[in-house]
Amino acid sequence: MKTGIDEQQEIFRPIDLEFLEVGGGEVFDIFYKTATFGNSQFVKFASSHPSHQDKFRKLIQSGESTEDFFIREEDLTKYHGQATKSLRSMISNPEIPFQEKTQKIYDVSKGIMKEFFDNNASQKILQSSEEVMNIMEECLSGNEAGFHSLTMITNKDYYTYTHSVNVGLYCMAYGIKTNMGPNDTRDLGLGGMLHDVGKSKIDAKLINKNGKLTDQEFETIKSHSSLGVEVLKSMQCYGHNVIRMAGEHHEKFKGNGYPKGLVGEEISNFARICKVMDVYDALTTRRSYKKAMEPFEALTLMGKQMVDEFDLDILGNFVRQMGPDL
Repeated sequence: MKTGIDEQQEIFRPIDLEFLEVGGGEVFDIFYKTATFGNSQFVKFASSHPSHQDKFRKLIQSGESTEDFFIREEDLTKYHGQATKSLRSMISNPEIPFQEKTQKIYDVSKGIMKEFFDNNASQKILQSSEEVMNIMEECLSGNEAGFHSLTMITNKDYYTYTHSVNVGLYCMAYGIKTNMGPNDTRDLGLGGMLHDVGKSKIDAKLINKNGKLTDQEFETIKSHSSLGVEVLKSMQCYGHNVIRMAGEHHEKFKGNGYPKGLVGEEISNFARICKVMDVYDALTTRRSYKKAMEPFEALTLMGKQMVDEFDLDILGNFVRQMGPDL
């Protein structure tokens, strides 16, 4: 007889079994969800021990599973360690198409940021994002994919966590396409992914408000830049390039941005790049109150009506990189 754990007793998080195909590392239990007399319970399916890998593999290959699988919240760090190991194995396999590789890396990144923003996960989970960005850099560096090709894998609905991953992906692609060094490229991608971490310190209802913000609400939202600096500094594992991207991505090249009203090269080059990618993704993703713009439409708006906000050299480079795929 199977016994389960009540949903109220512990917190469980969904996972992707495909990332457990590569064994090793720490072991944790995997559950599926059942409902008995209206009460949700989690029943143990297996562990992540290598001895259970065949069970996962057969289930995945059969394509017959309709179950969603879960782990205990405290095992998230272990799971993401397994997931990044699986990603490394995947990107070294020449038989797997580039699009499939980038989609999987994107999905892991999205899961990390969703946990952080939506489920109030520990800041420790953000450290998993650095390894994923390293893997993404390795994957993108070996391919000739243009920016527009990358938009095929990004989420088209705007959520803080998907926006964060999208901006990280675009920033990293920009670094690669403009021949930045590998360390700078990784910092750029990681900083793009973490640029909005300060929003985790603001009430989610305000972050997700559909209607027009009051002046006071807007001031609260604007504080996320400074809060992001505090979050990243407190973790004591990020360099100044990443931290300045969080603090300066709402500064405007001609001034009047926030939080400091910096002008021109007073703004970090990394933050100036992030600014372009941040706005581009915001314009080209759907929200409940607006449709997504097409890439050409968004770039036209940025180059005409918003021109004072950007470093024109960076915007020009971005447009040229997008151009062949438009």
